[in-house]
Amino acid sequence: MRAAKLAAAAAALKRQSAVVPPFSLAFMTDAGRAPHPLLVARALPEGSAVILRDYAMKGRAGLAAQLKSVCERRGVKLIIGADIGLAQRIGADGVHLPRWFSPSAPLPDGLIVTASAHSADELGRAKERGAALALLSPAFPTGSHRGAGSLGAAAFKRLAAAAPIPVLALGGADEKNAGALAGPNVAGLAAIGAFLG
Repeated sequence: MRAAKLAAAAAALKRQSAVVPPFSLAFMTDAGRAPHPLLVARALPEGSAVILRDYAMKGRAGLAAQLKSVCERRGVKLIIGADIGLAQRIGADGVHLPRWFSPSAPLPDGLIVTASAHSADELGRAKERGAALALLSPAFPTGSHRGAGSLGAAAFKRLAAAAPIPVLALGGADEKNAGALAGPNVAGLAAIGAFLG
């Protein structure tokens, strides 16, 4: 796993961003590509985050509780995707709002809120939805969406610089190419596959 190298790359982005995000490195769970999320969580440095996706996974609440235990011991934040009730029940640090998810009630105070974004409009919407941090994607071609288009460094940096909240680079970003994304408001990176090399 390359958690230490990714953490260094995320920290470099944060230093150049002129923003202070709730975290600058996040591991996004993906049962298909990263079937052992607890192993990744145990390797994450203090101050980073795990964002539990796998929205339809059987036993998701149990995995969330296990991740909470690991994250608490390591000083890592746990963010639960698209389930505010689960986040509250296990004492997670926050909730993640995919673009397709609209909470039916106001978000509780005290939770870190992150949101996915793929365009300027979605970055604005993330702010309106109460997000403190947007995961802007795909920065580069990614294994999660093979063959799909990507923003590329120039468009990514332009969108990030104009965003109303800090962004993390998601989608094909790793310690080798993260430097190409550095600029205003680019507070770090999030990844799946990059943690597994």
